Order: sequence, then C-alpha cells, then structure tokens
Amino acid sequence: MIGAAIPYVIMLAAAVAATLRGSPYSAIEFLVLMGAWYTVRMYLTWGEEKPVNTEKDARRERILAGLVGAGMVFLPILTISLPIIDFASYITWPGQFVIGMLVGALGTYVFWCAHRDLGKNWSAHLEVREKHTLVTNGIYGRVRHPMYTAIFLLCLAQALILTNWIAGPAGLVFFTLLYVTRVGPEEAMMEDQFGDQWRSYAERTPRLIPSLGRV
Repeated sequence: MIGAAIPYVIMLAAAVAATLRGSPYSAIEFLVLMGAWYTVRMYLTWGEEKPVNTEKDARRERILAGLVGAGMVFLPILTISLPIIDFASYITWPGQFVIGMLVGALGTYVFWCAHRDLGKNWSAHLEVREKHTLVTNGIYGRVRHPMYTAIFLLCLAQALILTNWIAGPAGLVFFTLLYVTRVGPEEAMMEDQFGDQWRSYAERTPRLIPSLGRV
C-alpha cells in the first residue's frame, strides 16, 4: 500500500515545484492526467496476481519497459519540476492544449476498459499466466490490443500538453519502439497458447483501431 502511494507523493511534489518556479508548461493538467491513468492501473490490478507459466525475452522486455517509464514518467516530471531542458520549450498553437486533454481523456477511458475486461490476465511483460484465458469480449471485441491503443493515445496527449520538444514526444518515441518489437512475439505467443481460437479472433479483429482494418 505504501509503495503504491509513492507515485502520488512524487506527482504532488512535482506540482508544488512547478508552481513555485512558474513552470512554462501545463504542469497541473498533465499531472492530473498522469494521476488518472496510474489510478486506473492500481485500482484494477490490485490484489494477488496469477502465477506466470511462460515468459519471453525477459531482459529486453524490462529494458524497453524502463525506457517507456522514463519517457512517460521520469522525463516529464523532471521537465515540469526543474528548468533543465526549458531551452526546448515552445509556444503552444491555438487549441493544442484542449485537443491534448481530450485525447488524454479518451486514452484514460480506453485504458480503464482494457484493464477492466482483461482482469487478472494482465501482465506488464510478455507472459502467459496460469489459467490464462483469451479475452474477446468488451473492448477486446473491437480491437486485439486496446491497452496499446490507450497508451498511444496517452503518449499523444503528452506530446500535445507538454510543450517541450524533448519531453513531449519522449513517451511516444519509446512506446513506439516497445510496440514494434513486442507485438509480433506477443501474438506468436498467443497463437502458441490458444491455437485456432486465437487465429479466428485475429482474423476478425483489428489490432489497434476499431473497424478500420489491421494496423
């Protein structure tokens, strides 16, 4: 419980630091968005996890996850709190912030739906858990990887809200790297685990965007 509260303390400290220094970014709004998706993950994944049966590419997975964490959490909080890379800030264009918050709200909603429907089958890495089931209902009936859809939306929101040429797109860059290296092996693992059930599901369900074909 205490460990789960630490990110909230860090976000609060970042908000105070940003206010005291007159941060040139929409710091409070960005931190609210970060707090929202973190709360969704903590609330819907809290409790005992199913044991892991199969894990692939563990070292690579943890390196990539660390880069995504740096791009979506560490670098934005550092940028908001301290003037280290303020040289890369820029003036927002009309409507950019509003669009960013709307994209972020949509991403948080999709994130919540994905976690709710996936339940205890969720894992942060390439893993198959005991009694793992293939979820095809709810939002998983619309796209195969709604969690990735959600994180892409959240990263896009970060790029729009955090008006810094380095910290803004950092999450999007690192998550795209994780996605392109993970999605193939992940789907191969699902095919090995579920066979024809997975192949039938993959044929009728696009990867990321509903009703627009496979991307």
